[in-house]
Amino acid sequence: MCYNLLYMKDMQIKMKTIKNALKYFLAVLVILTPLQAIYAVDFDPAGTTMKTSKETVKADGIDQARITVRVRNVNRIAVGGVNVKLVSSRGLLDEISPASGITNSFGETSFYVKSLKNGTASFNAILAEDYPSTNTININFIQGLELNLPAGSLIKIPSDNDPYTFSDTAVYYYASDGKRYVFPNEKVYFTWYPTFADVNVISLEDMTKIPIGGNVTYRPGAKLVKFQTDNKVYAVYQNGELRWVPTEQMAQDLYGANWASKVDDISEAFYVNYRFGSVIEHRLDFAVDTIYNKFSTIEKDKGIVN
Repeated sequence: MCYNLLYMKDMQIKMKTIKNALKYFLAVLVILTPLQAIYAVDFDPAGTTMKTSKETVKADGIDQARITVRVRNVNRIAVGGVNVKLVSSRGLLDEISPASGITNSFGETSFYVKSLKNGTASFNAILAEDYPSTNTININFIQGLELNLPAGSLIKIPSDNDPYTFSDTAVYYYASDGKRYVFPNEKVYFTWYPTFADVNVISLEDMTKIPIGGNVTYRPGAKLVKFQTDNKVYAVYQNGELRWVPTEQMAQDLYGANWASKVDDISEAFYVNYRFGSVIEHRLDFAVDTIYNKFSTIEKDKGIVN
């Protein structure tokens, strides 16, 4: 009997010890969890620094500088796992790659910057999407396009007065991304502009400094189109997306009784400029006037600007 009482008392002591240890463990866990969460986002925008591989870059769209962002906390300890985005004071005039990066165990991530436009750009790091660094770094871009050419300009080179050459007849759209977009023919051009009156002539030297971004496609909502070897008729949506109009009645509902006069043939040579979207099954699927007005510029059509 005495033995059983001693055994039960010993077990009670052990259970109490285990309970106390468990309480202590849980208390420590409760304390450490928020501390770990705090540590995970413990970076200091003011302590974030940047360095560049070079301060002067040729504005040819090829030469580039490497900018390394170093993220630290208030104790100047490296912080890994932080999402960083690099932004330029000149916006789309400067190309930054990658779009964002995650800091490594040394608290670092790197970006490459290049441009086609002369001038000085100030680069800043945005931490965790909301916290701009208080430090910036400047890059001077040189030997690029010196022509003061506003985005949205229509451009071409001077005529060479040779009826057997055609490069001097090409018209381009100069976009805010620093690239020129080619009008493949007059039919596409006239869905965007009524005349050639606003086309600017620039030198061949300046033109060669502007890279080609691609071809201009039909303005959304302006025309119905078909390929020369395909009888299907399509309505044009954003950035060359073609949506099949399955019946004549649907074509008439969308473009009126004279819809056939609004159909343009597209050469198979430009097939790669277009892509195919969903079929238009109801007139409400394609509000012609709304779409035409929404994509009022080539930059909006290409998604360069909203």
